[in-house]
Amino acid sequence: MFFIIPTGVNYRAERLPMVTFSIMGVNVLLYLVSLAMFWFGDAAPDENDWLIENLGLIPAESVWYTYFTSLFVHADFFHVLGNMIYLFLFGSCVEDIIGRWQYVIFYIIGGLLADIGHILATAENFSSTLPLVGASGAISACMGGFVLLLYRNKIDFKYLVFFFFRFWAGEFSLPSWLVISFWFLWDLAFAILDASSEDGGGGVAFAAHVGGFVGGMAMVGFWKWLMRGRRQTDDGERQAATGANVPAAIYLFENETQSGPFTSQQTREMLAAGYISGETLYWKNGMTDWRSINELVL
Repeated sequence: MFFIIPTGVNYRAERLPMVTFSIMGVNVLLYLVSLAMFWFGDAAPDENDWLIENLGLIPAESVWYTYFTSLFVHADFFHVLGNMIYLFLFGSCVEDIIGRWQYVIFYIIGGLLADIGHILATAENFSSTLPLVGASGAISACMGGFVLLLYRNKIDFKYLVFFFFRFWAGEFSLPSWLVISFWFLWDLAFAILDASSEDGGGGVAFAAHVGGFVGGMAMVGFWKWLMRGRRQTDDGERQAATGANVPAAIYLFENETQSGPFTSQQTREMLAAGYISGETLYWKNGMTDWRSINELVL
């Protein structure tokens, strides 16, 4: 028997991920409510699905608010546990980089795109009566955004192997672009298989994962384009105001060594050429702490 689970990413956040924690809290609270309804309700176990039936997205009914509420409802303990692990690892990083209010909009739109992707991939489309629940579509958007923002960073894993009453445990790290690319291709393959099968698949909404992932990448790509244009405008205005080149003001820290100062352009060129790694930290006037160098290529 073999278990493997992601445990962290080598990115140090500057701010507490309050939005991510709030989303996690709502998900867990609703799951606890479903448990309470099961243990203390009078309905039979197979009839005690009030949350899924009323808050889950049923395409045939298309109740507008269920496109949002379905993102916070889960079917069982392992469903909510797995989603919350991935939400914390990837969502908190995206929130830290793009900002809290931007992340709220990002998460909601990512979830909506995942819902639409799932509906369009099913044979019945908007006539389907199968409910869709879970945060995995919105979390997939977080993973799509993460791989664009922090593709140079690594993801840490822990594993446990059990064979004939013997245990082996350990940990390892892999580049985020490799891990997330494999995960996306896996979901894409199963989404295609589900769409081509007679029963339309079941259980895991792979098409929702794909829709959320692509939507997350698109939104972060657009955000990076906006930020790049704003940075170029700010640099041009600063240069015009001073009548000189933009001053070298960025310091780097890698392998216990500090270097600099460098200009923003010099730093981005060194990163693109591989002279410095994605694990390098940077600091400039006005910052309260060292931050990941990956932010400078946004």
